[in-house]
Amino acid sequence: MEGVRAALRQMLGPHAGIGVTDPAQDAALWDEEAAAVARAVPKRRTEFAAGRCAARAAMAEIGFAPAAIPQGPDRAPIWPSGVSGSIAHCDACCVSVVALKEDHQTLGVDIEPATPLAPDLFAVICTTAERAWLAGEPDPGLAAKMIFSAKEAVYKAQYPLTGKVIGFDAVTLDMTDGAFRVVGDPTLANMKGAILIEGGLILSVAYV
Repeated sequence: MEGVRAALRQMLGPHAGIGVTDPAQDAALWDEEAAAVARAVPKRRTEFAAGRCAARAAMAEIGFAPAAIPQGPDRAPIWPSGVSGSIAHCDACCVSVVALKEDHQTLGVDIEPATPLAPDLFAVICTTAERAWLAGEPDPGLAAKMIFSAKEAVYKAQYPLTGKVIGFDAVTLDMTDGAFRVVGDPTLANMKGAILIEGGLILSVAYV
């Protein structure tokens, strides 16, 4: 998990708070948060609590006292005033990144196992331009999985700005050497991101 933390710090720099927790470890939920998973299966409740724990650890790194992070009607986290943030999890760990809005207007994070995406999903996830890029990659399946992860981070980062539910075909990513930018959508022209593989996991962040 320390490798994941270091990787996220490398991608986001010193102004972001970073939290990393074990999704299988019991963590406490605040009363305002518990209602969101009151009817969820135990695994979902545990992951949800671990994500909130990671978020509070991340907030502490930027000087915010512990606070509830309830879930809105759209299932997105409701962050304290002045804070932007994002939470993601997989079976290996939960991660959260947060920042003051004066440093990052919005943030999105995603984490996925570094396994290839099935070829029959390439056309679902990737635009024509992205598939052309995949053709030149030594491992197209893994490269496609990285596009999937980056788009998940972009979705999370764009939603607080636009309020839109978008599909994978809504944006095209220009992927270059561990970084990406959104092209073809003028409303997201300022959004950038970073992506890398650490400890068998793909980590993606998107931000404005």
